[in-house]
Amino acid sequence: MEADFEGGTLTSDGGVLLLREVDTRLRLIQRIDAVIPDPRDPLYIKHPQAEMLTSRIFGIAAGYEDGNDHQQLRDDPAFQVAAGRVPAEKSNLDDQSPLASPSTLSRLENRISRKSCWLLNELLVELFLDSFTESPEEILLDFDATDDPVHGNQEQKHFNKYYNCHCFLPLYVFCGSQPLVAYLRSSKTGAAKHALGVTKLLVKKIRSRWPDVKIILRGDSDYSKERLMRWCDKNNVGYIFGFRQNAGIKALMVYDLIHAHADFLKTGEPQRRFTWCSYRAKSWDRHRWVACKAEHSTKGSNPRCVVTNLFAPTEKQVETFSPAIPPQAFYEQHYCPRGEMENRIKEQQLFMFADRTSCTDFTANQFRLLLSTFAYVLADSLRRIGLAGTPQANWRVDTIRLRLFKIAARVKVTCRRVIFHLASACPFEAIFDHVRTRLCDSG
Repeated sequence: MEADFEGGTLTSDGGVLLLREVDTRLRLIQRIDAVIPDPRDPLYIKHPQAEMLTSRIFGIAAGYEDGNDHQQLRDDPAFQVAAGRVPAEKSNLDDQSPLASPSTLSRLENRISRKSCWLLNELLVELFLDSFTESPEEILLDFDATDDPVHGNQEQKHFNKYYNCHCFLPLYVFCGSQPLVAYLRSSKTGAAKHALGVTKLLVKKIRSRWPDVKIILRGDSDYSKERLMRWCDKNNVGYIFGFRQNAGIKALMVYDLIHAHADFLKTGEPQRRFTWCSYRAKSWDRHRWVACKAEHSTKGSNPRCVVTNLFAPTEKQVETFSPAIPPQAFYEQHYCPRGEMENRIKEQQLFMFADRTSCTDFTANQFRLLLSTFAYVLADSLRRIGLAGTPQANWRVDTIRLRLFKIAARVKVTCRRVIFHLASACPFEAIFDHVRTRLCDSG
């Protein structure tokens, strides 16, 4: 048995062609390129900016997390075709210049301005809005933050006691599986830092397209800030936020806490009791409804609260008004599903390498976070469009990568076309063809 690397013009990422179709449908690279100014002299440009963006974003989506990986990928025929180049024969690479080198891509990352990053976040919202054929009646926006550990001398790094490491604290906003915001922040601020400003801009952008849509925000207790809730109350924006217990709310829950404890002692089984409370903290300008969960288990008492304005009473109704939905149903059906957003963040952090923020410059790291987010947008769009209605519709992005992108192919170049002969023994040929058909025929 012998092995060598003389197989000819081959690629191990034949499925990148699917990403190319998604990009064609969304015009993603074209729109990103339009946002970022290119200060280079056109007479001396060897690698157009759109080509570099394609190389970097497609590389992340295909599993190549570091810029150094492009030293090899620059000669890969699948990535060359995706970037608009004609691949060269393996035996004569001089016939066609390769894609941009890691150093060229690094210069791109480090010349991005804060304004461009802001406009790219606006583009995320536009991509979300464009994904609908008509205005929805209601959208639910999930807010959450996560840690992004750093290990060098990056600007604005800070030691965060909660995560016990030096890190950034990016803010994410998702609607379902679609990201609307990927905003890098220093971890010396709280999780809700700039959440009000982000909310104002999001609501303005969304309502400029959909003026009558009902917008609901959802987040954990970090976001139940009076300024944010008051702005939502005044601007017809709903919210469902976790709420940290204090002496006042615990006094309202004491009856249920005592009975949950007593029932646990009787049965030895975990006990949960739910109730609605109309509560007004000293800093609040009005009463708000709080769904309270009094839980007692082998780990002790575990009270939880959720504050919302979806059932806001007037001051005269406080004593008689009560939400129509039971508190347990509201807590479990409207608040608990926010945990699904954490899975979306994990997909981006673990499989789209959003934590590769190793640049010294803070703005460059923000741009890297956005590159990761756009790579996720490509993979998620393939999932939403190409796999919709199939048993594979809930595949994670790493599963999509493994089964649909990592397909060996022999590439043949003729005078008129580039032909990809994918592996004959590919076990996911039928799914690949289904996705290709959906992307190509329903655009």
